[in-house]
Amino acid sequence: MKACLASAAGLLLSLAAAGASAQSTAGCPQLPAGTGLHWERSGTAALVICKALDAAGQQAFGVMLAAKEPDKPAGAREEKTEIDGRKARWYHTRIANRPDARSRMAVIELGDERWAQVWIDAPSEAALQAAMATVGSLRFDPASMADANTRR
Repeated sequence: MKACLASAAGLLLSLAAAGASAQSTAGCPQLPAGTGLHWERSGTAALVICKALDAAGQQAFGVMLAAKEPDKPAGAREEKTEIDGRKARWYHTRIANRPDARSRMAVIELGDERWAQVWIDAPSEAALQAAMATVGSLRFDPASMADANTRR
């Protein structure tokens, strides 16, 4: 009986740890508490791609972290914003096969030759506004993003 309880407790602890690591995947910014989102991470040490997914696996937004400044859309309209206390601008973008999508892109200088590019492809204006508010509360903690600092 004790072995069974210990095994069940171990399973619960490992599941809780897996849930916590999904919230703060190494290299990705910290998600605000209570969003119900988790990160799906891919890329390399020099180029990290983080996709914020909801419980159904739908992408709310994405973040690319790199050591080189990403290109900004030419001629796109802008909206001023603040992300993690840093001034930024939202650029309007278009998706060729989804003309009805509400899309935005922002580039943020994180310092020490580190950059973040955030993109949102929302199905509605309400979803766009919600994603923009969540992105504004992201935290780009240098310690948790250590592998995004690696260059060459």
